[in-house]
Amino acid sequence: MNEKTLILAIGDVHLGTACSGIPSAISEQGVDPKELTPAAALRSAVRLAIDRQVAAVLFAGDVVESANARFEALAPLEESVRRLLEAGIEVVAVAGNHDVEALPRLANLIDGFKLLGAGGRWEEVMLPRAGAPQVQIVGWSFGEKRVRQSPVAQLLKEPPPSAAVPRIGLLHCDLGASGGHYAPVRQTELDDANFDAWLLGHIHKPSLDTQGSRTRPRPCGYLGSLVGLDPSETGPHGPWLVEVSGDGGIKLEQVPLAPVRWETIEVSVGGIENIEDVCDRLLDEAKKFAQEMGRGGRMPAALGLRVKLTGSPTAYEDIRRWIEGRKWTLLAPRLVDDTVVVFFSKVSDAMELVLDMHAIASGDDPAALLAKSLLLLSEENDQSRGLLASAREQLEAITGQDVWSPVAEHRNASDPLSDDALRDVLLRSGKAALSAMTASLAEREPQ
Repeated sequence: MNEKTLILAIGDVHLGTACSGIPSAISEQGVDPKELTPAAALRSAVRLAIDRQVAAVLFAGDVVESANARFEALAPLEESVRRLLEAGIEVVAVAGNHDVEALPRLANLIDGFKLLGAGGRWEEVMLPRAGAPQVQIVGWSFGEKRVRQSPVAQLLKEPPPSAAVPRIGLLHCDLGASGGHYAPVRQTELDDANFDAWLLGHIHKPSLDTQGSRTRPRPCGYLGSLVGLDPSETGPHGPWLVEVSGDGGIKLEQVPLAPVRWETIEVSVGGIENIEDVCDRLLDEAKKFAQEMGRGGRMPAALGLRVKLTGSPTAYEDIRRWIEGRKWTLLAPRLVDDTVVVFFSKVSDAMELVLDMHAIASGDDPAALLAKSLLLLSEENDQSRGLLASAREQLEAITGQDVWSPVAEHRNASDPLSDDALRDVLLRSGKAALSAMTASLAEREPQ
């Protein structure tokens, strides 16, 4: 192998779905919501692949959202594959837990679409260049929606024949999980396979180390979702250019071409005395953030911001009620510097009470009892853990109901009853209640 081979690797696309949390009013700023979808991001990735003349495009599973979405996904996937094949670019994929049924069916319908490892087996394909083998891609696909055993354990028992070219593993799995439902794999297993790189799907936060490390010089990690599918998927998203040099070295570069980007920022409202000033503060900080992001490179068409309001404003109670009443949803999307449309996907309360909690806690009325509990929750000791355990016991009866079971299957599901999650919700709701109680007492006092 005398010259480099360029590959474009794409993580979870989830064709057939749309990014949640995008306001319809964004169209008033000239942005078509249809251009902020996974299908639109895939079209951009295809243009990049053709422009860069890559040898192949790799998909690391969950190309399609679900079996029900396969008809909606067929058109954009078929168009993408056709354009790539016409440009002389091979298309290789593995199936994930979401598209275990849909992707094999679509692969049978689309000529030239290579699905590796269908039915839960390992399979390899050689990528040629100028008639000579250059890179071997080894992949495994989900054979059923839930896989509780490590597929790499099977690979280690029955390794593929040795290749005289660099070998890249393409896998949809749950790295570092123990006994999970989605192909749990240990890092040591991937290391023992002795591949030159592992490109993974399933987790939507990109984790590939472009620089490598002394302890793990071979690239290994998640490609991430092609576009952030909801406000929790923050940061840059897009495909990865994989350059395999003549000596077998591998370089990685993420291309953040996702049309929408999500970020979480903190905005201090300390010193604000009038509720009307909050909107101006939010808009000013959002503009500054967008401008700073623009200096870092490529800009998306839309930027969705989750904002945490911090500080100790004089107008604490008014601002809290403004947040609770979702008045921030009245803030229309804004075009910043003719480059990106900024909108707010959520505004939350991380403010501090302008109250002497210790002074309130010195009494024996209901406000004092609440203040004492809040002060305890702010600590990390046996008493605070006891409060959390008590709250968890009461809430488990609710979270354990069947109606909430689909929430656990969400792609970004987290434990709502973990210590951190419980402490956060108890402190926020407790402070809101304490603020309302003290405000009510103040109103009753004779002037």
